[in-house]
Amino acid sequence: MAHETKARPTPLQSCICTLLLTSLSLLLSPITMFVTVTCYIASFLANSHLGPGRDLRVRRRTILVTGARANKALILIRAFKREGHRVIAADEEKWGKYAMSRFSRGVDSYWLLPDPHVDERHYIDVMKTIVAKEGVDAWVPCSSVQATMIDSEAAKEIREGRLGGLQGCDCFIPEPSIAGTLHWKDNFEGILKELSIPVPDSKVVTSVKDAVDFLYSPQTANKGHKYLLKCLTLDDLGRDNFTLFPLDTREETLKHLSDIPTPITQKDPFLLQQFLRGPEYCTHVAARDGRIVAFVACRSNQLLMRYADVTNLGEEESAMGAQMKHWSQRFLDLYKAKLEGEGKTGPEYALTGHFSFDFIYEQTLYALECNVRPHTAIVLFSSFPNLASHYLGHVSGIAQPSPGTVPRSWLTHALPLTIARTLIPPSWCRYIHPQLHSTLYPPPPSSFQRVKSTNEDPTASPPPSVGPVSLLKSYLINATDKDGVWDWTDPVPFFVLCHVTWPWLLWNRMRRGVAWSRVNVSTARVFEC
Repeated sequence: MAHETKARPTPLQSCICTLLLTSLSLLLSPITMFVTVTCYIASFLANSHLGPGRDLRVRRRTILVTGARANKALILIRAFKREGHRVIAADEEKWGKYAMSRFSRGVDSYWLLPDPHVDERHYIDVMKTIVAKEGVDAWVPCSSVQATMIDSEAAKEIREGRLGGLQGCDCFIPEPSIAGTLHWKDNFEGILKELSIPVPDSKVVTSVKDAVDFLYSPQTANKGHKYLLKCLTLDDLGRDNFTLFPLDTREETLKHLSDIPTPITQKDPFLLQQFLRGPEYCTHVAARDGRIVAFVACRSNQLLMRYADVTNLGEEESAMGAQMKHWSQRFLDLYKAKLEGEGKTGPEYALTGHFSFDFIYEQTLYALECNVRPHTAIVLFSSFPNLASHYLGHVSGIAQPSPGTVPRSWLTHALPLTIARTLIPPSWCRYIHPQLHSTLYPPPPSSFQRVKSTNEDPTASPPPSVGPVSLLKSYLINATDKDGVWDWTDPVPFFVLCHVTWPWLLWNRMRRGVAWSRVNVSTARVFEC
């Protein structure tokens, strides 16, 4: 595994994939339309409004959920609507015009936001306008990785009451003084070291020379570790590069690092992090004032498209989930104590928001990063009865998926791949897309990917041995998986995702002649080349 860089598709190959996927979407749209209309009428006649209805003992609030294109936002929108709240949704115009959540029965009002990277000030001002005009009581951002810190700054201004007189909006995101410490991988590692929590060996580098000097220093050589190179800013181009450093010779390492798509600079620093071989985990963690209010942990991989609660994967995995929950609460306790010891006790230092940690286990549990935003693993709460009340602090305890909750995956992702595996000969794969063969015919899971109780990879979607008919049967009859978007009381978002959102996103890339390597249907993200 010394060199593992996935080949990138050409614009022509991306165009072919776009045409194939949109043709499949068009072919299946009559079936999806029939199911959607039937369920919509049935739910209307049954007077089913996303659940049992409002609890009259709870005051109705106005909730703003941003990042509406993502599945995690839809889960929260439905959760708040089920408990009788008024829900406002919003997303950036370049993504949100045809976002599936815009068409949910849970949305009472929808706003389009400016691009925060074009004009950060304008974006924050529009956010404040929405809060003021809609009388928002609570804002839950489902930030993209690019907008996390900008949303944090907006929350700071909203909390300070810079809204033309309106105050009192509860922003469920930590402010910049906290978010900046956790969002950036190197800052997060620094906090862990201060709290005496084990971290993998690592080094921040801002030039190729820095990286080579570190990799070939006597101290590093004596440790005998291999290192992965991770960009500390957003780096879609280098995301598929899993080269382990150092290479055989200094000259080979120097050449490889000099040729990476995003150069190592002061503006785009990188982290050389010790490579660990253990199983990876992701968590969704929501907290109020440092106390966890919602938690779930799942096995993870580099592009996760199937979420299974570890508590349903056997005793050993369940124990690992308990250990991760304990680690998360202990970190929040230690961090809060550290802040209080430094006299940082104001609202700007409140540990309220999302603190979703990624872990890897190799003899000990290592936290690799902290996502200061909800994690897609929240889809496992889609049937949880009072998630909104936990978020708003109306109930005590920790919300966790019910025992036996089946995994969540996406038919929009699994069905095209399963059909392709059935119809496209392996020899054709390299002509259509350079990564298609490895996607359709993945290697058997390694020992640390498998779960002892099942001896299978719990993150695999679709399962390698499943055909189109069996796949549909597993979703519709056996219920071994449930779709992350589908809800019979709110069926339109599923139709929009399959037949509006993705054709629109892919055709936009084709029109601009932009190649793409893959898509993530859970976040509506296209990885451009």
